[in-house]
Amino acid sequence: MTTYVLSKTAVAAATLAAALQMGLAQSVNPSAGQAPINPQTQTFHVVATASSGNVSATVQIYASNDGVNWTAYGSAITIAAAATPQQGVSNGAQPWQYYTAFVSALTGTGALVTVTMGV
Repeated sequence: MTTYVLSKTAVAAATLAAALQMGLAQSVNPSAGQAPINPQTQTFHVVATASSGNVSATVQIYASNDGVNWTAYGSAITIAAAATPQQGVSNGAQPWQYYTAFVSALTGTGALVTVTMGV
């Protein structure tokens, strides 16, 4: 399995375009530099931590075939609890060329969320 970091941020963004522009999210092409692997299954792992107290995060995975026009991929992953770290997992089963993650909400003292994708 290969793991890609889609987002690692301490700041939520207003839109996916803003997140990509500000470097809060990155577009990942699992097939780059090699024969297309066209992954049929993906696992998206969200980990949210806080330096103290509660932490909550809402993350939406997006997919694209051209790296420009994005569509929501599955349901948003929402995690919230009093203890850290908190984790959420979602699985996908459709091949797309590009993937990214959009952190639309993040709260907590010293909160940090990391979104990875395994193929």
